[in-house]
Amino acid sequence: MTVRTEGHHPDFMKMAKELDKLNHWEVAVGFFGENDAKLLTIVRANEYGATIKPKPGNKFGGYLMVSYKDENGKQRFYKLKEVVIPPRPFIKNAWEANKGKYKQMVFDGLKDICNGDMTAMKLLNKLGVTCVKDIQEEAVKLKNPPNAPLTVENKGSSNPLVDTGEMIRKVTYKIIPD
Repeated sequence: MTVRTEGHHPDFMKMAKELDKLNHWEVAVGFFGENDAKLLTIVRANEYGATIKPKPGNKFGGYLMVSYKDENGKQRFYKLKEVVIPPRPFIKNAWEANKGKYKQMVFDGLKDICNGDMTAMKLLNKLGVTCVKDIQEEAVKLKNPPNAPLTVENKGSSNPLVDTGEMIRKVTYKIIPD
């Protein structure tokens, strides 16, 4: 979008500068792994699915050892050739369910900027906060595909994307240069 700097509105230059900021900044929403590669691995495995296989020549004879507690509370292990995590696209689902709302939010924000009631950065922050909330809510409400029985047993709950709550708490946004 090109902002022309001519007009007769008394606050035209201020409005044009705010609108022009939207050409240079954008909102990135999701998980940022500068300090947490493990979290990104978990998010990626859940969003897109994953198949986990043992490393060749591992000390368990080519098996993954998955722990569980028996009926007496004693730790035991299942020997598995692979673990398949089905896709649970909570980020994509949140976007698909809310993209109309985001479009309207931007449209309303542009009107507010033109009326002098909002800045570009306030619009970007409002959009970021809303997207984060929507992703968090989608992660909590997603129920299918369900967890495997062993996962339910180990976690103590059947909600596929909620265990400790860490992943949901780490959804965030950044305003970055375009």
